[in-house]
Amino acid sequence: MARESSAFPTAADIARGVRTGEVSAVAVVEACLAQIEKLQPKLNAFVTVCADEARAQAAELDRARAAGKNLGALAGVPVSVKDILNTKGVRTAWGSRLMEHNVPAEDAAAVKRLKDAGAIIIGKTTTPEFAYKLLTDSPISGITRNPWNPELTPGGSSGGSAVAVAAGMGPLSLATDAGASTRLPAACCGILGLKPTLGRVPHNQVPDAFNNFIHLGVMARTVDDCELMLEAIAGPHAADPWSLGSAKAQSGRLRIEWRPLLGNTLLDDEVRAQCENALRAMELEVSTVDEPFENAEAPWRVLQQSNWAARWFSKLAEVEPKIEPGFAAGIRAGGAYSGQQLLAATVKRTELFRKVQGWFERCDLVATPTMSRPPMSATHEVDEPITINGQPAGDLRVAWAPYLNVFNLTGHPALSVPAGFTRAGLPVGLQLVGRWHAEQDLFAAARLLERARPWADKQPNFNWREQP
Repeated sequence: MARESSAFPTAADIARGVRTGEVSAVAVVEACLAQIEKLQPKLNAFVTVCADEARAQAAELDRARAAGKNLGALAGVPVSVKDILNTKGVRTAWGSRLMEHNVPAEDAAAVKRLKDAGAIIIGKTTTPEFAYKLLTDSPISGITRNPWNPELTPGGSSGGSAVAVAAGMGPLSLATDAGASTRLPAACCGILGLKPTLGRVPHNQVPDAFNNFIHLGVMARTVDDCELMLEAIAGPHAADPWSLGSAKAQSGRLRIEWRPLLGNTLLDDEVRAQCENALRAMELEVSTVDEPFENAEAPWRVLQQSNWAARWFSKLAEVEPKIEPGFAAGIRAGGAYSGQQLLAATVKRTELFRKVQGWFERCDLVATPTMSRPPMSATHEVDEPITINGQPAGDLRVAWAPYLNVFNLTGHPALSVPAGFTRAGLPVGLQLVGRWHAEQDLFAAARLLERARPWADKQPNFNWREQP
């Protein structure tokens, strides 16, 4: 089959023509649908064609242009989407009978950005079941064929996307790449396939965002189109930690959410009082939040003990005589976790990250106590329970420091600031937590407290008596 890519309009030309009124978005969509209708029976690039939805979007776009509204960088450009990426109201089947009736309630982040840029989703492209192989055939869509020779495979797992672009059934396609799935089909079909840097394009569908290696891919026929699409979908998104860039410090008045409990039920009365006094001294907008929150100790313990075990479990018999029993017990526990337990902990880490991210939609900083009670005896045993306000509180780590390891798991910056003293002269800490890369906000709030209630000139009385 001879190559005739010059016969296919580029995304850049389409968007330019739609914005200037030289061509209507409706006409562009009709031409694309005609090409799909012509070639789909032979090549099978689509599992779903969104003809009615695309026509409606195109008509709305033309009305917006006629009304003098500004149109986006991809105005009127037909874009296909691999059928493992969520599309609101349009089936996302993952090439599997298990998912063939799945209709997402919202778009994947990158799909939404395409729409926001004026792109028109023309359909969902074929993929092998759960994108697991380097060919493109599935139980629900059959075999997808290479436009250069229909007897050959287009590769996989984004084979339908590559075929659609190569065959002129739309100039752009949004794909995925977990190990080859954008680049291999692009090579098989003679088009561009970009696997951007991890996080360059946010992936908000993966359950384990922190350990994720699945990239969203761009398929196009020209370099300009590839770059144009990347610019439209790249950038930070709250649900993907790897996509987050440097945040700017807030120029206005900082808003704080005070969370006195964070997966615990007991907080020392004096600790709470000193923290709340410190917050009032800052003279910032503070709102108290009292809502359930899952203590992060369980997933943190699995991840931490697994780290210990990775280093020491194989030689525990050798090192155990040289280490504390509590540490040895942690290593042994880490060595006993299954792969499923470890993965469940990483998934829980992602859930915690996204929950904390949601807090910062309402505020600039989160404040908590740094610890739930003043320090215990220096001879307190690691497995010895603690009390708070005279009540049994349970495990040392779970009950005393529930405010801390959660932010190790989520990656948010956190700063413990001196908040005052108990009647016994013991210091109390206030923890300030900010958005990723927003340490300047933490410093700004801490400086307000430092000016209102200086602590640098305070020091212990070194003339204490020996304890009996």
